[in-house]
Amino acid sequence: MRRFFFILGIIFTFQASAQTGGLYVRCLDRSTVEPVSVCIELIADSSIIDSGQTDEQGRVHFSDVPAGMVEVQLEVENIIVAKQRAFVQSDQVFQLVLEVDLSSFTNIPRNPTAYEVGEGGEEIIPKNHETVERLPVKTFVSSQVDGNTNKSFSAGIQEIQAVQCVAYQAPLIDKSHGTIGMQLTREDISRMPTRSVHGIAGTAGGVNLNEVGQDMYIRGARSDANAFYIDGIRVTDFYGIPKTSINSVQVITGGVPACYGDLTGGVIAVETNAFGDIQSQRSYQQIQQSYGRSRRSYGYQNDHKPESQLNLDRFASIYENDFLSTVAHPNSTFGIDVDRASWSYVQRRFDQRGTISRDAVKLEEMINAFHYKKVEVPKDELLHVELSRTQCAWNVESELVTIHLKAKDLPEDVARKPHNFVFLVDVSGSMSSNDKIHLVKKGLNSFVQTLKSTDKVAIVTYAGNVGIVLEPTSCDNKSKILNAIRNLNSGGSTNGMGGIQAAYSLAEENYDPELNNRILLCTDGDFNVGISNTGDLEKYIAQKRGKGIYLTALGFGMGNYRNDILETLADRGDGNHFYINNTAEMNRVLVEEVGNLMNIARDVKLNVEFNPKLVTEYRLIGYENRMLKPKDFEDDTKDAGEIGYSHQVTAVYEIKRGNADKEQSHFTKTKIASGKNELAYVKLRYKSFEDSASVERNYSLTADEEFEKNELVNLVASFGLLLRDSMFKGDMTEEKLKKMARKFTAKSDDEKDLKAMISKL
Repeated sequence: MRRFFFILGIIFTFQASAQTGGLYVRCLDRSTVEPVSVCIELIADSSIIDSGQTDEQGRVHFSDVPAGMVEVQLEVENIIVAKQRAFVQSDQVFQLVLEVDLSSFTNIPRNPTAYEVGEGGEEIIPKNHETVERLPVKTFVSSQVDGNTNKSFSAGIQEIQAVQCVAYQAPLIDKSHGTIGMQLTREDISRMPTRSVHGIAGTAGGVNLNEVGQDMYIRGARSDANAFYIDGIRVTDFYGIPKTSINSVQVITGGVPACYGDLTGGVIAVETNAFGDIQSQRSYQQIQQSYGRSRRSYGYQNDHKPESQLNLDRFASIYENDFLSTVAHPNSTFGIDVDRASWSYVQRRFDQRGTISRDAVKLEEMINAFHYKKVEVPKDELLHVELSRTQCAWNVESELVTIHLKAKDLPEDVARKPHNFVFLVDVSGSMSSNDKIHLVKKGLNSFVQTLKSTDKVAIVTYAGNVGIVLEPTSCDNKSKILNAIRNLNSGGSTNGMGGIQAAYSLAEENYDPELNNRILLCTDGDFNVGISNTGDLEKYIAQKRGKGIYLTALGFGMGNYRNDILETLADRGDGNHFYINNTAEMNRVLVEEVGNLMNIARDVKLNVEFNPKLVTEYRLIGYENRMLKPKDFEDDTKDAGEIGYSHQVTAVYEIKRGNADKEQSHFTKTKIASGKNELAYVKLRYKSFEDSASVERNYSLTADEEFEKNELVNLVASFGLLLRDSMFKGDMTEEKLKKMARKFTAKSDDEKDLKAMISKL
């Protein structure tokens, strides 16, 4: 009997400690982009671990999926129509969108996205469908010209009804938008009469073939000005590849990413059928290694293209934090992050009316772009935290707990440390556009004008080669510094790693503990020479952290912007990351907000606990790549976030009220029944910029604390959830969000921009 209970205990312990996560799958018909109802099975170790049917929106949510690689299998009429691998991380949810070709199936339930016609010819509006806007338009009917005379006649002006087709509106969120060209899938290729790669590529706009069909001219350039790739390996041509072996053909006719080098023509990249399985296995091994190293959110690339083929702006896949039980997960621990690149990037995409990658929408970065509450820091403290309760706009059954952290302002009577900067500037060919190298030069020029004579500046550049353009120079000789900036020009490949190594070497040679030693990296992040993968970059930068040299990464441009690399560099380089979309943003980052370049505290961590007698579940909004294990909170060797003077950081939790029937951790020790009516208990830990010893502070939020009317935090969070099409968006819709925005009174320019962007949804 004892042995029986012992075995039960082992089983229970194993189940309790099992690492599980969630998978949120949405299935769309490739030809119509309509949601479809299909059966989805999850396969792990050749066994079905779960299955489900998508709903009317083509969605299905799998919870408690064992962490690790799973295969998502779509079945229609007992026929497997698609397979896709996905990596599941514990305590988080990965959102996977699958587009499948269902043209050969006739009995698939589809959710209508266009008007239907009744028996009498009347239009029937589908349920839950947005009303089609009708606009009266005056249109000229074409005039004809008599071949024998110069006279023409006009059919006059007719007033007709123009119908705006909502179903064909360009999507706001799209994973495949960027470089000029096209991507031809296996299904597209199968319907083509041509059998050669040249013939397939010749169907793209801007591509011309000679009469023989072999020499290819892209945008008028010579045929030898093109680059050809098979499974990421450059080749001289594609002769002899059978059509049946081709998985996809990518044609790039303009905006060629730097990873392909300097080309006057274009790029044709072929992926063969065998490559997908090889790439999947390689990605799986890389993710396993990353996952074993930390809790950072390393995403799995769904398209399975080799790195050299990826021509879009790149963002690490986001695994959204799931709701966690206050009993099973009493501690929520994470490092503070003050990056706001996502907000600037999204702003620019809206200005251009372009589509936005779902993983470009990072909720904590959008939230931290705004200030919600004035927090006063006590004189004897560097950082201070205040907590508040707010109603939840997207789920009436939830409420929000908001953590407001504020850093001390730089005292007016205290002179700041002199700067010792190394400007590390990417001058490769991919930086040649006006929104890159020209914006860099203009911004740095303005920044240098604000520096003091006690500050020092050095300049390192990199393209195919690395060079020290300017040795450390005092700012009492600004003309020399400005002249070096003025002479920066772009061209060549991108040896980013070589530039980083040279910049650190120069910074270390001239390191002075009495100065603010920092590398300021200006790039689109598109490395293609030397070390270029995020894992090796992270490993190198991590060796440099904690030595008094900080790294600020500024991202520029679009088309090949590598947010994933720049965020990794900034995180591991004890710095921060910003996306620069105009000179005003450059000035704000470098001049107006002094804390972006001057740290006050490092390795800043928060540990949050909710009272299980009052809260059943909680979910941290954002910070997915900053999550730490609870034991890491008191481990001072673990890297966390950095905070600068005057910085304000906001973290938002969505909580579900109720009794979880068990007390844990802090709440067990303090004995709630003794009179402490705590809803949340927060611990803050950090190291002073000048000290290696950690400081810890504790804060509480009572359950009877009155709700604060915080419309802004609800507006920003709701906007981000909608942009991500998050499974956690609750009942939030575009119309509901627009109504909230109309009622909100904007005070700052950023708040006015937010309202304007929401109105464009």
